[in-house]
Amino acid sequence: MNPFYNSSKSNKKIIITLSLIFSVFTSFSQSNLKTEKCFIISDIHFDPLFENHKDTSLYNKMVNTPITKWSELFENQTQQSFISSSLLGKDANYAILKSALINMSKRLPAPKFIIIAGDFIWHGAKPQDSILKKKTMSFIAGLFNKYFPDTIIIPVLGNNDTYGEDYQLQNSAFLSDFAEAWSLNLPKNVAPLLKSKGYYAYKIGELKLLVLNSATVSYNSEYEKQAIEMLEWLKNNLADATTKNVWIISHIPPGLNGYNNKNMWNVEQQQIYINTVLTYAKKMRLGIASHTHFNEFKIFYDSEVQPKAFMRIIPSICSNHGNNPSFEVADFNVSSGTLVNENNYVLNLSSIPNQTPYKEVLWSKSLNISNLLNNHKINAPNLSNLITNVKDNSDTEKFSIYLKFYTLNTEINSKKTINHENLLNYLRADSLKLLKR
Repeated sequence: MNPFYNSSKSNKKIIITLSLIFSVFTSFSQSNLKTEKCFIISDIHFDPLFENHKDTSLYNKMVNTPITKWSELFENQTQQSFISSSLLGKDANYAILKSALINMSKRLPAPKFIIIAGDFIWHGAKPQDSILKKKTMSFIAGLFNKYFPDTIIIPVLGNNDTYGEDYQLQNSAFLSDFAEAWSLNLPKNVAPLLKSKGYYAYKIGELKLLVLNSATVSYNSEYEKQAIEMLEWLKNNLADATTKNVWIISHIPPGLNGYNNKNMWNVEQQQIYINTVLTYAKKMRLGIASHTHFNEFKIFYDSEVQPKAFMRIIPSICSNHGNNPSFEVADFNVSSGTLVNENNYVLNLSSIPNQTPYKEVLWSKSLNISNLLNNHKINAPNLSNLITNVKDNSDTEKFSIYLKFYTLNTEINSKKTINHENLLNYLRADSLKLLKR
């Protein structure tokens, strides 16, 4: 027998085995590096009566017209069908909403999912507007389904999203109608909890989205029982051994409000939330909130004042706070759920002096969070370092760069919204710290 025969055979086996190992390793490495894209948007505040709230005949017409005919009505209204700089500082009209959806579908026709972080209803809506509120929700959901029929949509309840007064906890009728409005794009099996509590969980691969109802915890709310129940639900989900990578989503963020230096959550419930996040910080890949209409983030620090987690606060579709409208494309790692990059697409309203048809308007990419961090990873330590540098008021260049990020390059009306002084107040309030026991 040839003495080299078995050796050759063995070598072939070794080569084949190594090839298989390399193939598996390469496949594993590629899957770890694979990224997906999703939309994160907030604060649509669509106003079906835009600039015509005193017109009772129009109000009655909107209430009595099927939503399948609403678009036709809006297309024939000058205030609803055009875009110009006059829309700065106002809720979204039909043209802004349609323009956002058209530009979103062009930029990313097949996102992994869409997160809408609350406040669909216009500012100033009253309890007596319940019929119009219901139809407005259904109309918005219908438009999203038209442009993204096969996409999972994660709708979050905001403080304006209620049949009651602003910040009032939603009743069962509203929760049921809200879930029904989004039923065509809502993830399977989440409707029961959404209808009963207003919060829910959705798992996609190894990523788990925990969606909160911040009406229960908002400042001066009287819903302690519901808030404690929701926070316990959050804790149980995070403690679950099968939960590995988490995004926690709410409308109202915890921490201080830069406009008035008041807490946005009830203090006791806010601290429970912060402690819970820091207890399970290794699982938390991203926090998402909105409500302020600007581009922000907050940092969670442990008892040693080390940054352990962060929350992104997403700017708004509407321009109510004097901001340019914006939507965001987020790139995230499929395996780990970590945020890889974000790009804001902004509608520069001040550059549109004349009435322009919404189909002709382009939302341009203007901000990139990786560039803000000099291409360092998007994580709590790097964002914490950025804020520390911005707080150094002597470095006007860094402050200017951050201000452009915060305002989306908008010329801010300081009397109405934000200026140098109260932005620094916000930055002093960014830290969400563990309560020492």
